[in-house]
Amino acid sequence: MDYNDFELVAFWLLSSAPGVLLMTIGIIAHNKLSKPWMPRYLILGILGCFIYATFAGELVAQLFPPPYIPGRSEGRGLDLRGMGIFIGSWIGALAGVVCALITGAGSSIVLRLRERRAKELSTGTSSV
Repeated sequence: MDYNDFELVAFWLLSSAPGVLLMTIGIIAHNKLSKPWMPRYLILGILGCFIYATFAGELVAQLFPPPYIPGRSEGRGLDLRGMGIFIGSWIGALAGVVCALITGAGSSIVLRLRERRAKELSTGTSSV
């Protein structure tokens, strides 16, 4: 596996990790925790995405730098190796924000439907 293959794998991992993680945490917060946790989830999730966009690409680039190629490393060409890592972390952070907002909206809708159904059952009326 050469560096181009590694960069492609890192791009997809960095792009998908925040969204999957925030969806999982949001579902757990909705099912297991109380209702007041959802605003905290949104605030911490979106803040975490900004931090992720800032530091994830840099961290991966520092841990796995591109190999040294004399023709490109001497300033005679535009060396864009490793840019996929940074772009992947930015796309992942944006996807994480979107996933957090979708999870929060879905949780709010489900909770409102449950409250309305419970209210209807207690009063004996139906809105259908």
